[in-house]
Amino acid sequence: MLLTDYIDSVYGTTRGNRARFLKDNPDILPQELSRWLKAGLKIRPETGEIYKPVSRRVRIPSAVAAGAGVFLSDDLRERVASLATAQNVTTDAMLNALVEREELCRKLSLQAGSDAAVPEQQIAGIVSRYFSALSERSETVAWHRVLEGLVRELTESGLLSFHTGNVAESRRLNIPRTAYYWYGGFVAKRVAMMLGCYDIYLWNEMRRPDSDVVFVGDARNVVACYFICQQMCRLLKAVRLNWRKQQGTWGSRAALDEAAHRYTQRLAEGIMDNGIFIGGDEQNSYRLYDYAEKHYAWAMR
Repeated sequence: MLLTDYIDSVYGTTRGNRARFLKDNPDILPQELSRWLKAGLKIRPETGEIYKPVSRRVRIPSAVAAGAGVFLSDDLRERVASLATAQNVTTDAMLNALVEREELCRKLSLQAGSDAAVPEQQIAGIVSRYFSALSERSETVAWHRVLEGLVRELTESGLLSFHTGNVAESRRLNIPRTAYYWYGGFVAKRVAMMLGCYDIYLWNEMRRPDSDVVFVGDARNVVACYFICQQMCRLLKAVRLNWRKQQGTWGSRAALDEAAHRYTQRLAEGIMDNGIFIGGDEQNSYRLYDYAEKHYAWAMR
C-alpha cells in the first residue's frame, strides 16, 4: 500500500492530514516524509513498516486503527505477535488461525441457532462435574482452577460464544434475599461479566424472603451463567454454614450470622477475582442493556 494512500485512509484527505500523521510519529521529520511521498514508498499496514529503500516503522494508535477499520494498532499487533511466539508460528499464521476459528464459530453458531436447541443438560452436567471437586473447605486457588477448567472446556466444546447473536434470556434463578444481599448479587454480576452477559435483579415484594435473577446474552452463555451461579450460591451457602458452625458461641446469634456472611462475602470476592473474561465489547453491552430496558423496565429503576 502506498504511504500516501495510507495517510489518506487513516488521517483523512483534508488539509492537515500529514501534520496529524507526524504528530503520531514524532521521530519522523517533515522533510523525511516529503521525500518518502515523492519517492512513492509503500507501507505494510499490518506491521506499520515503511519499506524500500528505508526500513522505518510508524505508530498506529488504537483509536486510529479502530477508526480506519482495517489496521492493527500497535498494542493489538504486539498481542498477536506474543501469541504467535508462544505457539512458535508466524504472525500471519496466527492471524489466519484466529480468523478461521472465528469463521468456524460463526458457522456453528448459525447452525445451532437454526436447527438445534441449546443443550442445557450437557452444560449442566459439565458444570456439575467441575463443581463436584469443590467443598465448603476449598481454598480460593481451587475455585480458580475449577472455573478456568470449566470455561475452557465449555469454550472448546462450542458451548460458549464470544459473540452475541440473537439476545436470549435464562430461566429465573432464585436466591434467598439475605444471600443475594451479602454475596449472591455480586456473584451473579461477576459471572455475567465473565461470560459476556448481563444480569437483571427482579424485584419481589418486600415480604417475600427470596430474590430472582435472570441473565440476558447469547443463548448458550446465559444457560452457563444460570448453572454456574446456581452451583456457586449453593457451595457458598455451605461455606457460610460450615464457618458459622466452627465459631462456637463467642458472640450473639446476630453477630455470628453477620460475621459468617462477611466471611463468605470476602471469599466470593476472592473467587471472582480470577481474570476470566470471554468478551462483550461496548456495542454488545449496549445491546444487552437495551434488551433489559425494553423487557424489564420495571426492574431497572
